[in-house]
Amino acid sequence: MTILHGLFFSLFTLLPISLFACLGGTNSGTLTPTVAFQTQAVSSGQYYNVNVTCGNTYTFTFCSNGGAAGWDTQLTLIDNTGTTELVYSDDACGLLSQVTWTAPTSGTVRILISQYFCVNTGAVSGTMAYNMTVGSVNSSFALTAVCGGANATITGATGGTFSWNPSNPGDGAVLNTTTGQITTGVQGATYAITYTVCSSSTTQSVTVPVGDCWTLNGNATYINVGGEQCIQLTAEVNGQTGCAWNGSQIDFANDFSLSLDYYFGNNINGADGNTFTFQPSSSSACGGAGGELGAGGLANTLSIEFDTYDNDFPAHIFDLACDHVAVEIDGSMLGPAAPFCGPVCAKTSGGNIDDGGTYPVDIIWDASTFQLQIYFNGVLRLSCTNDFITNVFGTNNVYWGVTSATGGLNNQQYFCPSTVVLPTELSSFTSECAGQEERVSWVTATEDRVSHFVLESTRDGIAFYPVQQVEAIGNSQSETSYSIQTSLENESVLYRLKMVDLDGNFEYSPMLARKFCSNQPLLSELYTETNGIKIVLNELAKCTIYNQLGQMVCERQASEKQVNISTSAFQSGIYTVHLDNGNGRIETTRIFVP
Repeated sequence: MTILHGLFFSLFTLLPISLFACLGGTNSGTLTPTVAFQTQAVSSGQYYNVNVTCGNTYTFTFCSNGGAAGWDTQLTLIDNTGTTELVYSDDACGLLSQVTWTAPTSGTVRILISQYFCVNTGAVSGTMAYNMTVGSVNSSFALTAVCGGANATITGATGGTFSWNPSNPGDGAVLNTTTGQITTGVQGATYAITYTVCSSSTTQSVTVPVGDCWTLNGNATYINVGGEQCIQLTAEVNGQTGCAWNGSQIDFANDFSLSLDYYFGNNINGADGNTFTFQPSSSSACGGAGGELGAGGLANTLSIEFDTYDNDFPAHIFDLACDHVAVEIDGSMLGPAAPFCGPVCAKTSGGNIDDGGTYPVDIIWDASTFQLQIYFNGVLRLSCTNDFITNVFGTNNVYWGVTSATGGLNNQQYFCPSTVVLPTELSSFTSECAGQEERVSWVTATEDRVSHFVLESTRDGIAFYPVQQVEAIGNSQSETSYSIQTSLENESVLYRLKMVDLDGNFEYSPMLARKFCSNQPLLSELYTETNGIKIVLNELAKCTIYNQLGQMVCERQASEKQVNISTSAFQSGIYTVHLDNGNGRIETTRIFVP
């Protein structure tokens, strides 16, 4: 029996301690702790009410100061409703228990005495000691800036409340009053929040990072390719794994598209390829190496793979001899089962994609039909229909990133935000203010079997969201003008125009900065000229420009309402323009420098 009891005890001590937190019991009176220890004769199954004062620390013990019992005790401190555990102890000293707890608020709690395994019947007796230590409450906390906001870490007393200081900024930023997390913040904006516990308060401030937010892991690194900022996932070295995770989320409950330029290497006998992966976890870890393409083993994922090595010769159940595209949702990129969708050759002609070329990839999601379309080099190669929210993620907002790996063979593998070329049919693409409303206009010189236009918005030049669709004239040999009024929330974005023909083929315009037309913004006009950026202000402000890495590349205190900045030393890419009038007014917007 002794051996069996030992095994039973060992097995259950491996389980999470919250499993043993006890509830219930019989009300047996009220305890009033003092600084000096007092004792109370108790029996298992009893609980006592305790009136506590915010900031004071309370100890209940069978271990010392007159506390004692000849049986395996458990102590649980519970809120006044009897339903929520505050703190629990089983074996603080041998088979005896002790709890120490600092009250985050004033009020009444319960201390419950139980036998081992939460037995509140068959009463056995003992002596519980208890006291109170007058506390000096520490309300300290730390704020860490993250993409789109900040995270708070409480370093003092827990259980307090966070609040804006002095008040809600009204710019769309959201504060979690329990955790202190700030989300949907404006890039470059500074926020102050106060944490209050008992009568103690501490205030901290944080500035939201400017620029695109990527977390690189493994062998991933930033590189410059032809003046454009790109992310290299693997070098031309065996046994590398790289991943780049974006700090924002994508909502699968709404339509979106993603545009990237991929480079798979220049070694047609190399390996292994890239993925574009969505996952519900905020983890930035890479998945398995080699044929797992840096995504294998990641839970609840949707991975679109661009595989440059045939791992399935000669069966070809889950791979093809050609470099191919497939969709995986089981966390395994190497079979043994076939992919969820595909595989299909990446090129319509088959063959290799690790041939030194750079290939545009467009991923388009239709939330109403659950259809995922994958375009490779401008051609639709794979359609995949599934309710990924229900069947894969368990949530509609997911994180996204790009992964890659090499194994016994290798290739340099990287991706860049998609670079688009203006089709000759489009004469102009502009944004103007019509009173307090923004109006986006474009003019086509000619049209040949054009179906419709989709105005899309983006924060990072990779993830695009539809704003509005406009039907086209279709066929015309003369100029045709189009114009729409936007209704976006107050956020800094860039626009692009997607032009779709009757066969479903499409092209994109260059990107265009959004205009803020209400409440007399700091910025009046912003546009690129030859080797320069022209900024027209409604009032004087400090102008700071950041690149895609969030690095400051230019700072200018405006002495007049027009600022001209040379871009001759700028790399091609998206830049964030940050304006500050020095009186608490901050605006950010984005511009594409070719």
